[in-house]
Amino acid sequence: MNSATKVLIKSALMRSRLTNVAALASETRVVVVRYHAVLDDPERYADSIGSGIIHPTDTFREHMEILAREYHPITLEDLRLFIAGEKDVPRRSVVVTFDDGYADNREIAAPILEHCGISGVFYVGVGAIEDKAVPWFCRLRYAFSVSKKETIFDFREGRQRPFKEPVDRYAAFLSASQRCACLTRGKQDDALQAIEHELAVCPLQPKDCRMMTWDQVRELRQRGHAVGSHTVTHPNLAKVSAEEVQYELGESKRRLEEVLGEPVIHFSYPSPILQPHYTDETRKASAHMGYKIAFTCTSGAVKVKDEPLATRRISAPRDKTEFRWNLELAFLGATP
Repeated sequence: MNSATKVLIKSALMRSRLTNVAALASETRVVVVRYHAVLDDPERYADSIGSGIIHPTDTFREHMEILAREYHPITLEDLRLFIAGEKDVPRRSVVVTFDDGYADNREIAAPILEHCGISGVFYVGVGAIEDKAVPWFCRLRYAFSVSKKETIFDFREGRQRPFKEPVDRYAAFLSASQRCACLTRGKQDDALQAIEHELAVCPLQPKDCRMMTWDQVRELRQRGHAVGSHTVTHPNLAKVSAEEVQYELGESKRRLEEVLGEPVIHFSYPSPILQPHYTDETRKASAHMGYKIAFTCTSGAVKVKDEPLATRRISAPRDKTEFRWNLELAFLGATP
């Protein structure tokens, strides 16, 4: 192959790559951003909510200002119609979502969203609100953080575990999380009580891990935000029985509709631990229950005609440069 031919081939390859990039850039995508909690001092809640899923208030405000200034925030209904091919949306459109239902969502995050002209989407765990209780994953993190024991019994593996060193403690926490994520309702609570007894700790109190009240949930809706289901007891739906999937999807929908006085057609899959966190069967169950759109924790942007019951989202790094970078990657069709 002579040099002239090599140059022609390289030029053709470059043109092909540029064409592919241009095609990716020209396709309209929406990016859905996922948050959990917004608090002034995340480290204060490291042993309950977990500081890793908490955004400092100033950081969240900065994120929302970036979205309002540089992107195009749209509503959940805009997104649903876009996916169905029934509505055009501006390029670089974004949707802001929250999972779990912490009280700070109403008290801190919502006012910031409103100041920036953004309609948020809030997914609440019905059981924690209904029972004025602490979600199992916060209760578990607290128990493993404060216990003074040096060995514990691992109920999932059926063996005694070392517990003194941080690495051993974390491994035991992950094992217990895997166990609880595969349980629902009374069985989940029984497992938590057994673990807390084994760890010789008292349960984390609701005042130390505040969830929204039903009044706050109603307020969010009245102020123009969307509120949807995040199950009753926050299991991994891919790891529980079909009967429990129906209960978690159906009961959370029924109770929210009672509280809000309107149909609830959107849902967010919990992803507490273990993968996958949704399956073809859970998508079918969601459709059967009347949900029209369901969000996952699978990273990526959303396109027209995507599967609405397996809608992708991206996480939100605290650093604003990394935050912008993840958004831009997603808009190009890459996985942040």
